[in-house]
Amino acid sequence: MNRRQVRQAAAVLSAHRRARRCGMEQRPTLTLTDVALLARVSRPAVSMWRRRPQVRGQHVPFPPAVATVSGVERFDRDEVVTWLEQTGRGNNPEARQDAPALSIPESANAEDVVTLLCLHAMCGTELAGLDTTELHGLAQQVDPAGEILQQEISQLHADADLFRYVDDLVEASYGVSDALARFESGRLQRQTAERGLSEGVIELLCTIGDAVRTHLGGESVALVPPSDHRLASRMAEGFPGILAGPAASGRELRRRAVIGGFEVITNARCTVRVVSVVGEPETVALDALDELVVSLGPTDIGIAVGSAAVLCDELIGDAEQRRSRTLRAGNLAMAIRLPRGLWKAAHRQSLAVWIIQGGRHDQSLRMADLASETIDLTDLASDISAALKLTEARAYRYARAGELAPVLAGGPVVPRGVRAVRLGTASSTSHLNRIHTATLTTSEPVPGYDVTATSAPGQVLLKQRSLGELVAAGQLAMKRGSRIDITGDDGDGTVRVLTGDASVEDARLDPFDAVRLYPRATRTEPGDVVFLQRPRPRARVDLEGGALVASPSRILRLRPGATIGPQALAAIINLLAQPGTDWQTWSVPDLHASEAEALDTALSGAAEHLANLQRHVQATYDLTTSLIRGVASGAVSIDPINTKRAG
Repeated sequence: MNRRQVRQAAAVLSAHRRARRCGMEQRPTLTLTDVALLARVSRPAVSMWRRRPQVRGQHVPFPPAVATVSGVERFDRDEVVTWLEQTGRGNNPEARQDAPALSIPESANAEDVVTLLCLHAMCGTELAGLDTTELHGLAQQVDPAGEILQQEISQLHADADLFRYVDDLVEASYGVSDALARFESGRLQRQTAERGLSEGVIELLCTIGDAVRTHLGGESVALVPPSDHRLASRMAEGFPGILAGPAASGRELRRRAVIGGFEVITNARCTVRVVSVVGEPETVALDALDELVVSLGPTDIGIAVGSAAVLCDELIGDAEQRRSRTLRAGNLAMAIRLPRGLWKAAHRQSLAVWIIQGGRHDQSLRMADLASETIDLTDLASDISAALKLTEARAYRYARAGELAPVLAGGPVVPRGVRAVRLGTASSTSHLNRIHTATLTTSEPVPGYDVTATSAPGQVLLKQRSLGELVAAGQLAMKRGSRIDITGDDGDGTVRVLTGDASVEDARLDPFDAVRLYPRATRTEPGDVVFLQRPRPRARVDLEGGALVASPSRILRLRPGATIGPQALAAIINLLAQPGTDWQTWSVPDLHASEAEALDTALSGAAEHLANLQRHVQATYDLTTSLIRGVASGAVSIDPINTKRAG
């Protein structure tokens, strides 16, 4: 920053301070994080903008900070918006419209903003310019019974900056509910370091809420929302109304219901009570769960979300006894362990959900571990409906029936890895066919491989030649592979596709398609070495020829007179070539023709022996898998006597 800019920043800051001393209205400000959100870029990108004032050949410096609050710089909102428009930086063409939602006054209180948004939603009047008397009169007019906000408005300190912010926030949003969502995702939430539930678990809980609401009858069911405001507003969208009491928490709920456009009712035939104990200490969470169970009537259902360590895993001591007392009534319909990563504050920990059915007295429950499952919300909702109906008339996708007795004895509510019972889909014939096919190979004796070797006089000088030297001498040629679309694989094709690491071992192409699609592709010849340079050198010998080579693999073709054979060349690449080096630098021994031929013959036999061993190993794997699946499905029976004799 040059001297002129420093003087300009000092002047702005001085004017700002004079305005505060004189009681003038403060100009709205943004932090650098706010600027990143406004421009829809990363936070480091904004820091880079400050360090690089040159924009398309012009000197357009980033606006200077006008204040510093708790070590965080503040920037004039209008100056930042103008700078974004002048430079064209960022990815938000509507930055000027979105900026008011991010410039939260320093003196703002979250509940004060919610109260003013509720007042704005009820009367539709702009708040800027109103004095205390006019504000109180407006509150009495829209809330004559004093059930929503009249008391809060009377205790609210009139702040012109706050009123103007609320008006600007509503103007910049798509309705009052969107204004509340923008406010709660802004600076105040970052300052309080709130890291709540992810979008995935909120969507899952909404699905669970819809399933239990449908089970209770749909239209006559009210929601008792959780304390998590974001979760409450999302779940309330699927219910005809929410149940609110006269307490202070009920008043807060009523205000948020007005903002969200939800109907508030005082009585309901059936309710779905949602409790979140995420992040609560173990004792507090257990007390909340017990209160939820006690509060449920015969036509109520409770949904509890919390840490899997409390809801699913084994507990010890007093905690285990308290959880057992809560569950002893037998009204736990289903317990679900969720995957990791759904809780932002502790992404390595798993959450869990209890579904508690009022009036239920059953010593069984349904349990599901979704930690490693791909979750289909429709199937999960079907499992929940079946668990609430206590029916076994349908198959479960995720849940398995379990007894409550082991849980009351101190065991886990949801054992790790529990899966639903599945019907066997394969017939006994298919299992037996796979077993018999594997035993055709495993029952064969594996012949040994021996090489007759004698001592030799040795050489004083060990001569090595690089592949680059062989290319220069005309003894070796390198041919590039071709980019081949493996999705066009034809199982009945006759043209093989090879790679150095055998990654597309079974790929085949129709010969006519190969000529039509890859007319210039190089085909292999018998004895060619197909190799891959990176990430790790790998090579193989094509004994048949006529194959296509998929890039980035390449072909090494030995010419007559070469001092090395293809089998030796492939073995050296696989065993001795260093990763990260160029293929031209790989060295091979310079042998006489007779020595090269003898070595290649021996290595060819070793390669066949290794392929035979690998074939037996693969057959053993197939046999093991088929036996386990066949016996587990009840389709295969093993004769231990004959099996032992055969062994």
